[in-house]
Parts: sequence; C-alpha cells; structure tokens
Amino acid sequence: MPPEFASAVPTVLVALIAAVAGIVVAILNRRGNRENALIDQLQEQVKSAQEQLGTVNERVDQSLRRERIRDNYIHELRDHIDMRKPPPPPPWPEGLTR
Repeated sequence: MPPEFASAVPTVLVALIAAVAGIVVAILNRRGNRENALIDQLQEQVKSAQEQLGTVNERVDQSLRRERIRDNYIHELRDHIDMRKPPPPPPWPEGLTR
C-alpha cells in the first residue's frame, strides 16, 4: 500500500464516522421534534380539561347551594303545615326561582 494511501485511510475513516454520527443526530432530532410537538399538544389538552373541570366544579357548587336552600325551604314549609299555621306560606328564599 502506498504511503499516501495509508495516510489517507484514517482521514477517510474519521470523515465516515462523522457522517454517520451526523445522520444519527439528525434522526434523533427529528424524533425529538415529533415528541415535543406531541407533548405541547397534550399540555394544551390538559389545560383545556382543567378549565372545563373548573367550570363544572362551579356549576356543581351552585347546584349544591340551591339544593340546600330548597331543602331548608321544604323543611320550613313542612313545619308551617305541621304547626297548622294558616296561609300564606313562608316567603320564597332568595336564590330560588319560582
């Protein structure tokens, strides 16, 4: 093997290793970009679900308050009847619609 060729072999090998490493890095980066896009999408979905959950919790709280007011009014009406009080019944509580 001529000396010029023998000295070129390590240079060619280093160039090939660098090219393969570059290809591997490019593939890994592309995969990472896809994963990052998926993570971003999932984070947006989680944020939207949390906002919806907050709205649902508010509505449940409002319903429970209305139910307590209604139950209290029912007890008040039953007490009114049990005590044989004449009409009119006790007034509607605030927070209840007719």
